[in-house]
Amino acid sequence: MKGKALVVSGMALVALGCGTGVQNNNNNNTNTSLNCPTNGYRLYLGYYMEDPQNNPEDPTTGGLIACIPDGNGTFRSQFVFSYYGCQGGIDKGDISGNRSGNNINGNWNGNVDGRSVGGSFTGQYNNGAFSGTWTNSGGKLQVQVGSCNYYVAGNGTWVLYQLDSDNGGLNINVSGNPPTISWNNNIQNVGGFLVSVYDKSCMYSKVSLSDCTTWSAACGSNVRSVTYGNINPLSGCGQVYPTPPNQAQKLVSGKEYVVSITAFGGNQNNVSDIKAYASKTFTAP
Repeated sequence: MKGKALVVSGMALVALGCGTGVQNNNNNNTNTSLNCPTNGYRLYLGYYMEDPQNNPEDPTTGGLIACIPDGNGTFRSQFVFSYYGCQGGIDKGDISGNRSGNNINGNWNGNVDGRSVGGSFTGQYNNGAFSGTWTNSGGKLQVQVGSCNYYVAGNGTWVLYQLDSDNGGLNINVSGNPPTISWNNNIQNVGGFLVSVYDKSCMYSKVSLSDCTTWSAACGSNVRSVTYGNINPLSGCGQVYPTPPNQAQKLVSGKEYVVSITAFGGNQNNVSDIKAYASKTFTAP
């Protein structure tokens, strides 16, 4: 589920949760009628992965956000398919379904460069996280738009973690003004990191990554810190969103934001290989 992968520092990355042409609005939203209630529901962040055996040509990963009840009830979620589609902008899909006990079942639908896609979305809860599988009911799909050519896998897996979880020992720290985000980069076989910052109240009001990303950067495997909105040739990072560079959305003092970091494996041809994933809430200075 993707358009073109972003190439930074010799590695291929799919930017989870951001894309060219995305307009983030209502990031200063104080509306209390939230689409994800703060009572009885939780926000989860994570990623989906394409099955590299079903799609060996270009298996990729994309962002995933969900609002899931603590008990039985309906849930909603959003796939972010790509960093940059062949037609520009961002492709995304909506997921809806039900939680019953530790099981969730639903369906998703969306479009990738004008092609309709969708299928099943199922999973289970275990130890603070949900994980499961998804299918594309049309099977593996080849997308060709002009000189752009890629495949959408027919199936894959996904994982969703509660906010402020650390799966893999990234040990995120946020400090200073403007905030400097640092992490543990001593992770075996890592090829690079994707750092994304989201407006927390926007995520609750919209259950969306595409609308709520304020800044994102892809960094090389040797990088262990980056300052919000500050990208230069010596930083080892390439800004993903917004474009042009050095125009990150201004953080509002006293407001909560969430930073997520994804550690990708070193295989340039398979960015569905994720070594670690973590998120951390911080308050803007």
